[in-house]
Amino acid sequence: MLLVFEDIDDQKPDGQQPKKPLEVTADSNDRSLVYAIWTRNAGGTMPIDQAWGILHERYPDEARFLLLHTYEDLVATRGPTPWSPTTFLAKVRKVLDTAGGRLNPEVRDLLAVADDDLHPLSEEDTARLERIRARVSSRSGDPTAARKRIQRLASDVVRELHDRTAGGKAIGRTAGSVPAAAAGSEWKSALAAAKGARTTYSATAKVSAGDVVEHPKFGAGVVLGVEPGRAHILFESGPRKLVAG
Repeated sequence: MLLVFEDIDDQKPDGQQPKKPLEVTADSNDRSLVYAIWTRNAGGTMPIDQAWGILHERYPDEARFLLLHTYEDLVATRGPTPWSPTTFLAKVRKVLDTAGGRLNPEVRDLLAVADDDLHPLSEEDTARLERIRARVSSRSGDPTAARKRIQRLASDVVRELHDRTAGGKAIGRTAGSVPAAAAGSEWKSALAAAKGARTTYSATAKVSAGDVVEHPKFGAGVVLGVEPGRAHILFESGPRKLVAG
């Protein structure tokens, strides 16, 4: 692999005997948790899904951490706590709520990987799954290919975090990100106050300030203003400038 955690690698240089494996706990710093994920905590005691879960608890606005936690929990060898479709679907919904449309393809892949585990479902869980599928325009996909794409995402995220935590730094918030709670609160207020027409988003449709558009990726959005060929639209995930009539 390309990543080298030279500062905490558990191998001594020049072929000497390996050091004692790094002990990673819920109180470990971000870099140690990322290292445990990268090595799958070889010789350690923390499951990978737990490491992703701890990172998500520390950075609740980072939906990728929750998605990868949910994936690892899904594919892990079952421990003393049985896997629950109800809990899984609740986590998937939270990923969608936090990501605001940015992880819809990844959620579709997650559902493809989970397909065999989601049968049979209770009536309530069936309804939950259908609502999730409606949000991501889910179609049946190849679970093997879906698994590979999620694993590739995990690899990309770990590479990113390797650089962000260099020197033991905390991951912090992604530059330019907007806390989901703040963006969601503004969006809810704007949506409640919107008095214009409601329509499906189209690059050729004409819209006016106050209209509500339904975007296939970002969901419902409120038009804040227009300029020639563009519309400023506030979605739950934040404001965007999109092509419009």
